[in-house]
Order: sequence, then C-alpha cells, then structure tokens
Amino acid sequence: MKILQSIFFLLLLTGCFSRHELMTREGYADVEMGISLKKVEKTYGKPYSIYSRGDGRETYEYIEKIMMGNQIVEQRRYYIVIENGKVIGKYMKISNPPPFETIYSDDPYPNY
Repeated sequence: MKILQSIFFLLLLTGCFSRHELMTREGYADVEMGISLKKVEKTYGKPYSIYSRGDGRETYEYIEKIMMGNQIVEQRRYYIVIENGKVIGKYMKISNPPPFETIYSDDPYPNY
C-alpha cells in the first residue's frame, strides 16, 4: 500500500510540473512578427516585467543571465512589443556587470 501511495504522490507531482523554456538568444530570434501573445507566453512563460505604453501597446521584458560559474558575465534583456495580442516589434539590450564595488543591489535583476 505504501508503494502505491508513493507512486501516486510522484505522479501527482510530475503531473503538476510544467516547465517553460527560458527566453534565450535563439528563442528571441524565433519570435516572429504577428505571432500571438498566447504562443509567446506558452513557450517562454510570463515575462519579468510588462510595460504599458498607454497607446494600446505593451512591452514584455524577458531576462537571460549568462553565467560563468556562479558569476553573471552578461545579462540580456529581450523586449517583445505587443499590440492587439500580437507581436509587432522586438529589441534587446546586452550589458555586462559593473565593477565589483558597485554590484550590490536590492534588485534581483539589476539593470547594468
């Protein structure tokens, strides 16, 4: 009986687990003009931030951290511009971390 309970518990855990691919440079390149917001969110998950421009457009921000060991060596911010539920534009910003003495910040995703 314990084995059946354990198997049921594991199946329950794995059934609830759904992992989205993280936004990467390759994924960003695959985001085409005109695809739906639902497809973007289904593939890459919820964005880090959503910025409303007030003109019916929103900009979705995704962040990719390039690590070397336990240090961030590059941070890529991918911006997807949405209007009427469709992608109408995109751009990205690449940055490197600041010198050691200025790396401490309360923001978990500092804007380098």
